[in-house]
Amino acid sequence: MNLFTWLFLGHLIGDWVLQNDWMAQNKQSALLNLSCATHCAIYTLTLTVTLWFSRSITYTSVQISLFFILTFLSHYLIDATNAAAGWSRLFQQSNSIFVRIVVDQTFHLMIIAVLIEFLLV
Repeated sequence: MNLFTWLFLGHLIGDWVLQNDWMAQNKQSALLNLSCATHCAIYTLTLTVTLWFSRSITYTSVQISLFFILTFLSHYLIDATNAAAGWSRLFQQSNSIFVRIVVDQTFHLMIIAVLIEFLLV
């Protein structure tokens, strides 16, 4: 599997399988909150472990550290601010849960693609 496929799998596990109801329902309650921080930490650890399992190339400690920090911060920013709902309002899209989920997932996958392109290869 290529690196994006590995990280996509890690994304699915971290953002869906390992996120419980408490995290999902409370991560947007305030900009700084424990449920969002917990979810983002689990997500980031999952992606970092997945990166290790990919074994595509050997990464430096700086690359791994930046990957960890940028993954956590970007995921936190997207989730805590409910960026998908803001996007839908800005572009006058449907406010349906399906549209918000697709926009949210697109944001996360774009971050993964950018990290691969500019940090990991």
